[in-house]
Amino acid sequence: MERVWTFWEFDHPMNSTVRVISTPLGLEIFAEDVFRVVAPELNNQKVVPINITLQNRYVVIEREVIIIKTLNFTGINSLKGIVAADLINKFLRWVRTTIRPIFQSEHQ
Repeated sequence: MERVWTFWEFDHPMNSTVRVISTPLGLEIFAEDVFRVVAPELNNQKVVPINITLQNRYVVIEREVIIIKTLNFTGINSLKGIVAADLINKFLRWVRTTIRPIFQSEHQ
């Protein structure tokens, strides 16, 4: 079986929860949470953006191992062709200033 990842939850200012996985290659954010914040009219089950790399990760939610899709910074940045660039930039700035420092301090 694949690795089961632990995720952390953060409250986004848009009254939404953003779930994050820290992988050896960097932070990955649940794709559904990214869409909920930057493009609530989209849904990662209905829209599969072309040329955007989604990772499949195993996590435990409500005592059940499930597969979720995650996006890294490059994948989120690639949404600029679908979503307004300023929304993506604001979201990534929030991740860099609020979430990334927490994980950087753990690895120092």
